[in-house]
Amino acid sequence: MNINRKIREKNSAFTLAEVLITLGIIGVVAAMTIPTLISKYQHLVLETGFKKSYSALTKALIPVQFEFYGSMNNGDIRRTDFYNALWDSYKISKDTVESSGGYGTFIEMGYSDGKNSLVRSYSSKNVPNPGCPQLPHLLLPDGSAVGGMYNCSANWIVIDSNGKKGPNTFGYDIFYFGIDSTTKKLKPLGEGAYGYWNFADQSTYCSKNSDNDMNGLGCTYWALKNKCPDDETKTYWQCLD
Repeated sequence: MNINRKIREKNSAFTLAEVLITLGIIGVVAAMTIPTLISKYQHLVLETGFKKSYSALTKALIPVQFEFYGSMNNGDIRRTDFYNALWDSYKISKDTVESSGGYGTFIEMGYSDGKNSLVRSYSSKNVPNPGCPQLPHLLLPDGSAVGGMYNCSANWIVIDSNGKKGPNTFGYDIFYFGIDSTTKKLKPLGEGAYGYWNFADQSTYCSKNSDNDMNGLGCTYWALKNKCPDDETKTYWQCLD
């Protein structure tokens, strides 16, 4: 009876070869699925961050709209006190321009290493400071950032959903808005013309196939629509690399 039990126990055990084959299969499956899972998680983080930052911006604009928009002649919103009031609607943790001054703010925000720009376009091309639309300079307590000013004959507002963490890429965590001079409402770049600025050419300003330095500035419109600009079968966040 003990002999039979020993035989059964011996026959029920896995051999070393079987264990190694099983581990190999698990390894192959993990190698195939883990990168996809990580990518999906990263996209979810970016999507959540964008929605949170956009919601914070629209809420911050509510008291400012009532205070300033009605007194603006022909929708002109150039006044510095408009932006000051907008920033007062936020809980600003730090103004990196005041604390760093000049070029140092780009280093503090993670947009530069002191010599090179670390900002990237929607197609992951390293690009310089976007110039007129500017980069965020105000840090918020949750780690996100915001910025804006009247510059180059237009009003700009920019949000960075995760601040200095990166990827510091247009259309990923950095999104741009204007203020429509007629409707006096927030205008996502990429939605038609904005003054004499126009980032609505999707093939240039929101496409993985574009090499333009400003590629990504027109992606705000697509992010809000949640439509992939290069593939209509995907959501906006699904088409990110």
